[in-house]
Amino acid sequence: MEDVQELLRSKLQFGLLIGALVVGGLTLWPWIADDRALRKFPLVDQEFGSRSKRRNRFVQDSIGIYEKGYKMYRDVIFRITESAGEVIVLPIKYLEELRKIPDDIIRATEATEDVIQTKYLHTTPEDPLLNHILRADLTHKLSQLNERLCEEAARTVPEFLGKNREWTAIKVNATLLQIVAIVSGNAFVGPDYNRDEGFLRTTINFSVDLFGTAYQLRAWPWFLRFIGQYRLPGVKAVKEHKRRAKEFLEPIIKERRARLAAQEGYQEADDMLQWMIAKADKFNVVSDADLADLQLTLSMTAIHTTTMMTTWVLYDLMYFCPEVIEDLRTEIKTVLARHDGALNTQAMSEMMLLDSVMRETLRYNPVNVRAFQRYVRKTVKLSDGTVLPKGSHIGTPMHNVHFDPDLHPDPLVYNPYRFYDIRTGKVPDPLGYSDPKQHQFVSLNKEINTFGYGRHACPGRFFASNEMKLLLARILLDYDIKMPEGQTTRYQNVVSSGAVMPDPTRDLMFKYIGK
Repeated sequence: MEDVQELLRSKLQFGLLIGALVVGGLTLWPWIADDRALRKFPLVDQEFGSRSKRRNRFVQDSIGIYEKGYKMYRDVIFRITESAGEVIVLPIKYLEELRKIPDDIIRATEATEDVIQTKYLHTTPEDPLLNHILRADLTHKLSQLNERLCEEAARTVPEFLGKNREWTAIKVNATLLQIVAIVSGNAFVGPDYNRDEGFLRTTINFSVDLFGTAYQLRAWPWFLRFIGQYRLPGVKAVKEHKRRAKEFLEPIIKERRARLAAQEGYQEADDMLQWMIAKADKFNVVSDADLADLQLTLSMTAIHTTTMMTTWVLYDLMYFCPEVIEDLRTEIKTVLARHDGALNTQAMSEMMLLDSVMRETLRYNPVNVRAFQRYVRKTVKLSDGTVLPKGSHIGTPMHNVHFDPDLHPDPLVYNPYRFYDIRTGKVPDPLGYSDPKQHQFVSLNKEINTFGYGRHACPGRFFASNEMKLLLARILLDYDIKMPEGQTTRYQNVVSSGAVMPDPTRDLMFKYIGK
């Protein structure tokens, strides 16, 4: 009997092994087939050998690898092995065609979910309700929110930068992070809650832990990440931030719902949280916890992006062209005088030099080596016969395009007047656009692709631009700023696996000159 049982056990084990091989083969076959399809595109850094070695090299020198690929294959499609795997890199001439492909074939969401490891960190990068509120409510209500936001900025900027009339060293990124969180929060959750210290800590630290932990998870082989989620302390930290956000926001949401239902003529709050409550049912967002999650997602994207860009503007101005500050102050004062001192939406649209500085900083500091990051869900055949295989990740160069001399004359020169001169007609448009407004900070085009291109372009860019201008106007009017004594080189950006950010550890010197 034992021999029979042993035989059956052996057959069962053999059967399970064969079954696993069959299932594994069926699972891997599409990947193998698609991998073959990828090979027709030239691979950069193939001489470094194995895929793991190329991945490690990308982590160390992503900008250099993309520069090499762009020089070799500028107008043709090529491949690069990034930290998460191989990517098909297409020239920007394909963007018009790519942006028209439906989402069920090529999607942005999967690409972003891989970046922030949604499967293990349970944070959704894109949500229909949130996108709708950003486009339909926040952007259109900026003019009525601006007075409130300006008052918040006027209060918050000196609160964190101080009123010291002697030169004072200040860590720019960390200080701006707090300022932006408070000012943004005024629009997101309203003036009654935006200064709650616990909620501010949660919104600020959530992004830091989320992106840091996602980066660590991507370093694990994909088939071991389910183990990695239990080994990395950041996973628990992200969960704790989400728990605290829900603990803070859910009572507010419940109270607003109850007051709205119980009182005739109840004056609704004028903030994003209220707009989300009002439209949640239409988008099948039924739980208060889900609304709290969306608020945290909003903070993750809006606060840190605005902080990064504002930090870069100040770094660039102080190192490259501190002399332009007087021209900026003159423009700000002139525009304010035309609008009776009000920093309203129309006034900010008239600050063309400030807008030019912001866009030049956007060009000079691309946030990633790759733009238009997409995941191919179904095999695509482009109009020229090019086939993008199912399961592949695609994108276009960002860093290289921003520094391409055929697109941007003297690209290594930081020119604060670059886009001002184009918009005012002082110099011809090197890109040949018929509308000079294509060179505004918020404009979308193939040659500066930070905000994306097509229907998935950043819906919050108008709010970010508005907030940056009101903060920069306040800072430039009320403070003299300079590089620290002895600092003779530009602060180097921090680059990690293709992502770029300003060095958060650096100081600038501030001196209060306001009234």
